[in-house]
Amino acid sequence: MTKSDSNYALWARIAREPEANFDYVANALSVLSGKPKVKTSEELLILLQGISRGQALLEQSCAWSKPSAGRASKLSELRGQQWRLVMAYAGFEIILKSLYGKDHPGIKEFQKLEASIEAVENLEPIAAPRLTKSIKEKWIADEKLLKFLSFRNYDLKLFKRWMVDGSAVETLAEQLALAKALRNGTAHAALSANKCQQLKLSGALERLPFVIDSAVDAIFCTLLK
Repeated sequence: MTKSDSNYALWARIAREPEANFDYVANALSVLSGKPKVKTSEELLILLQGISRGQALLEQSCAWSKPSAGRASKLSELRGQQWRLVMAYAGFEIILKSLYGKDHPGIKEFQKLEASIEAVENLEPIAAPRLTKSIKEKWIADEKLLKFLSFRNYDLKLFKRWMVDGSAVETLAEQLALAKALRNGTAHAALSANKCQQLKLSGALERLPFVIDSAVDAIFCTLLK
């Protein structure tokens, strides 16, 4: 699918004229979010501008085809994957805040989102990395270390189930929660590229920006209906 015929592009053509299409756009946003319908075109424009900013950041992250960050080394590509995910999640968070008016969404919000949008096509489970027993004992078994890496509450449970128990991360809501957890660890400077290499996170870091992109595309598909 090209940018010109993506669900966002189709939605943007309608939303570009919020005054002419006020009822259609405002009703669609209200039905999706469960929030009261905005009353003025000015309020609607603020929401649409937020969505547009988030979408632009998400698109830029997914267009970063060979991410690399820092001095060229064996870890620079992995570090680039981390920061591409940070960009993608930041765009996603802006879109969700514009739609739902809530900062820092968690698993409950992701589950609500998954239940309210069109199903994401071809969503594949994210298999657990194959780690040695020594690596698991060093980095995963001790919750103090995971908390140091900025994993909290449900994110901590999800990460342990994935990494220690070897359970695949299957649902869209869980994959979005995993994206959030890895984003937090990176943005808070606790999850280094070296730790990502030891924990074999490259595959998940590579996929998650595109999982986010697919979720957002499903949001716009739902709005169009």
